[in-house]
Amino acid sequence: MMLFGTISVMALLPATLLLLTLEIVFSSYKSTTEFWTKKLAIGNLIINLFWVILITLLLLNPMIIHPFLSNLLAQIFNRSPEDIAHQVFLIIIAACLLSITSTIIDSYIAFKKSKDHKDLSTSKTD
Repeated sequence: MMLFGTISVMALLPATLLLLTLEIVFSSYKSTTEFWTKKLAIGNLIINLFWVILITLLLLNPMIIHPFLSNLLAQIFNRSPEDIAHQVFLIIIAACLLSITSTIIDSYIAFKKSKDHKDLSTSKTD
């Protein structure tokens, strides 16, 4: 099943390096601020969305993970790679869903922290 075509790992390497650099810069900036703001939460969401897209592209590419994982699990369970292909696809889908879920949770917590800080700062002035 080719949802995103056959994108090679080398084609995604510049995007991966760019995201790693952005993540390091963003994390450094986050560590210098005292509290979460709405802008920080939005930046966190955008970086997380790009990571989900990259991970999904890597996992759903049939030439990267699927053959290796099929052969590995076939050797472990003494079956042919064709017999275990459906289970491998389910594992890959589960990994994509886990990535999406963790992004949703992380973004929710960031927005909640920015809202909590806003509520605390307005209650201090009352």
